[in-house]
Amino acid sequence: MPTEFTLPDLGENIESGDVVSVMVAIGDTLAEDQPVIELETDKAVIEVPSSVAGTITEILIQQGDTLAVGQAILKVESAAQEQSAAPATPAPQPAAPTEEAPTPATPTPAPATSGPVEFALPDLGENIESGDVVGVMVVIGDTLVE
Repeated sequence: MPTEFTLPDLGENIESGDVVSVMVAIGDTLAEDQPVIELETDKAVIEVPSSVAGTITEILIQQGDTLAVGQAILKVESAAQEQSAAPATPAPQPAAPTEEAPTPATPTPAPATSGPVEFALPDLGENIESGDVVGVMVVIGDTLVE
């Protein structure tokens, strides 16, 4: 039986927002806390994470829609909960040793012109000093564009 994922309470008197992008597709395996949509509110553009896991069977919204808190976003077949959690967890673990191995070798040949660059959390404004990581959207080996 499919489970509906609805727009959760976003806090701070936010009752609605406009869908900037849909970050999933029908047939995708969805993990809990995985970003589902980008939503523009009167305060910011935020990623809305899923509170359910499973295989997406239906997407009920599209880019440009205005959503209200409690409105259905998508339907998930929850029988795949165990399968969706398993791929998300192992992926970062094997990738970490891969990055650690090249790191000592890379700075030695050309430390001034190439090599790892550390990315720090930028200033998020409006007295926001910290937050919880909901999900990591890149893996080791990805090419990033500014």
